[in-house]
Amino acid sequence: MLLSQVDQLKSFNVKEVIKYGWIKDSPDKATLVKHLLMFLGISRLDQWDILYDSMPVAYRQSSAFACSGKALTLWLRQGEIQALDLSCSPFDAGEFKTALRSIRGMTSLLPDDFVAQVQALCAKAGVAVVFVPELKGCRASGATRWLSPSKALIQLSLRYKTDDHLWFTFFHEAGHLLLHGKRNSFVELKDREQSPDEDAANIFSRDFLIPSVDYADFVIEHKPHFSIDAVRTFAAQLGISGGIVVGRLQHDGHVLPTHLNGLKKRFAWDLSDG
Repeated sequence: MLLSQVDQLKSFNVKEVIKYGWIKDSPDKATLVKHLLMFLGISRLDQWDILYDSMPVAYRQSSAFACSGKALTLWLRQGEIQALDLSCSPFDAGEFKTALRSIRGMTSLLPDDFVAQVQALCAKAGVAVVFVPELKGCRASGATRWLSPSKALIQLSLRYKTDDHLWFTFFHEAGHLLLHGKRNSFVELKDREQSPDEDAANIFSRDFLIPSVDYADFVIEHKPHFSIDAVRTFAAQLGISGGIVVGRLQHDGHVLPTHLNGLKKRFAWDLSDG
């Protein structure tokens, strides 16, 4: 039974899955199949494609965006497994908003200082937050879904290595949880066409991090020359990372993508243990 499935291993990114510690390595191919089946929670590897076809449309549309559906579903599966280790209170929107305000003040920290705090605050509000490295071909930066009516999941891929991208994605996913129904699932893929729901989550993240009135006043005062000191002072007034301000200015075309990048924090994630 196991030996007959060995040929299917190639399509499951097994080398990367082993590299990240999601399954144990073995010189015996049949044993690798066994480990993979345990990881997936199925009895035959060909069942995974059937399960994939039954997943929400947000996942199945991935093939239209040069995304490997199988890599994406493996990434999502690891997110589920990591979320199981996070004990969460029942979801409470008010508690989650309070958590987000606290987390906003952590955007100047490095991962060693913010990951555990973010997870603890969100868990109290019923949201499991997991950081899962992307597999080759996955192309996802984040995902949001409901594991149960009382437990939500925010999954981040670490695709982007700078603080502005990471925090915008986190608050974007948080926006989905607060703005959209519990039956909805969202995956953020590179180059995906925008939808009204995605636009709403973008606006939530943008304005939660940098209130629109404050941002407009800052731009009017300093345009077209945004100095390092001006950005630092504005970020300090808002209580956020200077890199987030730079990312917003670059996105809006007020500064070139090559300018002020020294204010962004670059993250080096330890991916060895998944």
